[in-house]
Amino acid sequence: MAEIGQLPGVGEVFLDHLAHFVPDMEAAHRDLNELGFVQTPYTLHQHTVDGTADLVPSGTANRCIMFGQGYVEIIAVSDAGTPLGQRTQQQMERYVGLHLIAFSTRDIEGTQGRLTHAGFVPSPLVHLKRPVSMPDGSEREARFTCCRVREDKMPEGRVQFLTHQTEAEVWQDRWMNHGNAIVGLRDVIICVENLEQAVARYCWFLDQGTPKRLSEHTWRVPVTRGGVVLVDEDGLEELLPGAKPPDLPFIAGYGLVSSDLARTRSFWTERGLKPIDIGSEMLRLDLPDSLGGSILVSTPDLVLLD
Repeated sequence: MAEIGQLPGVGEVFLDHLAHFVPDMEAAHRDLNELGFVQTPYTLHQHTVDGTADLVPSGTANRCIMFGQGYVEIIAVSDAGTPLGQRTQQQMERYVGLHLIAFSTRDIEGTQGRLTHAGFVPSPLVHLKRPVSMPDGSEREARFTCCRVREDKMPEGRVQFLTHQTEAEVWQDRWMNHGNAIVGLRDVIICVENLEQAVARYCWFLDQGTPKRLSEHTWRVPVTRGGVVLVDEDGLEELLPGAKPPDLPFIAGYGLVSSDLARTRSFWTERGLKPIDIGSEMLRLDLPDSLGGSILVSTPDLVLLD
C-alpha cells in the first residue's frame, strides 16, 4: 500500500472514516475485541449548535478503530433527547449498521461553498471535540470541523466532509496495532435503487476522479485515497452473495487492507469465525449483528474492484 498520510493535501479528498450506529456499545466492543480490533476508550461527543461558540453534549458517544490510513467509528446514543441523538436513534431503526461516511478535506470552508453551489444545501459548519488520553497520561482534545448536508440530498446516511485539526491526538500508534493485521480503510460499498443517478450525485459531491464502470451493476467513484463502490441490488448479490438490503439505500460494507492476509485469516479461523476466500488476495467476513454490515479485506496491492 502506497504511503499516503492521514490528512489530504490541497485539492485532495480522502475517505477518512465510516461509522456503525449500534444500540449496545458493550456488545459491539466485545465482538470487535474477538475480531482482533484495538479500540479507543468510550468517549462522549461535544459540538457547537446554532452557530454559537459554546460546546454542548451532542447526545452520542464513540469508540474508534484506528488504522495507518483512516478509521472506523462505533457510535451509540448517549442521550436520545438531543437532536443528534434522536436522529441517530431514528437511523438505527432502519437497520443496525453503517450510517455515516466522512471524507476529509484540507479546505472545509471552500468545500462548504462548493457544495452550496452544487445544490447540496450544507448546514453551518459544526465544530466537534472530544477528550483524548495521551500515552504519558495527560489529556488533550481532538478537534474537527464538519460540513453536513441536508438529509434528502444524500439519503444513504450521514455523508459529510470534515477537516482534522489534531492529527497526533487522533492517530496514536498504541491504537493501530491490531491482532488481525488490518492496517487501512479503502472503500465503502453502498447499495442504491437508481445506480446511474447515485453515481452522478457522488461525482458532484466529491468533485474528484472519473468514475469507473466495473460491471452492469457496479461503479466505483475514486477519491485521492479510497473510493465509493456503488451497486444496485443485482450488484450487491454479485459482490456480497446472500447479503439482503434491509432498506434502500443501504451502506452495505467496506474494504479494508491487511498487511498479512494469511495472518488475518488464521486469526479469525482460530476463533471460530468463518471468513470466505475471494480468490487469493481477498477475504469476506460478515460482521456480527451487534455491528451490522460486511467487510472485504484485501492485500495492500489489490484495489477493491478496480
